[in-house]
Amino acid sequence: MFCPKCGSLMSPSGGKLVCSSCKHTENVSEKKASRIVSRGSSKEVIMIREEKSTEPLDSDAVCPKCQHRGAYYLLKQTRSADEPETKFYTCESCAHRWREY
Repeated sequence: MFCPKCGSLMSPSGGKLVCSSCKHTENVSEKKASRIVSRGSSKEVIMIREEKSTEPLDSDAVCPKCQHRGAYYLLKQTRSADEPETKFYTCESCAHRWREY
């Protein structure tokens, strides 16, 4: 994460993010981040999860796991060029992934 004041990289320290340049600090909520503490060293790593997907949303797709209507999708060419592409879905609600040929 980058500092909103000066744009420098912020590093974790005691459950907060601290700017290495201007010393600006920000709290990290549990909803927004998951904390991983490395046992072998004194460094603490905080991973920020993106809450908004950049993939397009298909509101007609139904999740086979939770039956929620709405899933993000990604098209990939997985077979030869003369075959249709594969559509990979990720459920908007439970994050279950499946594919459609």
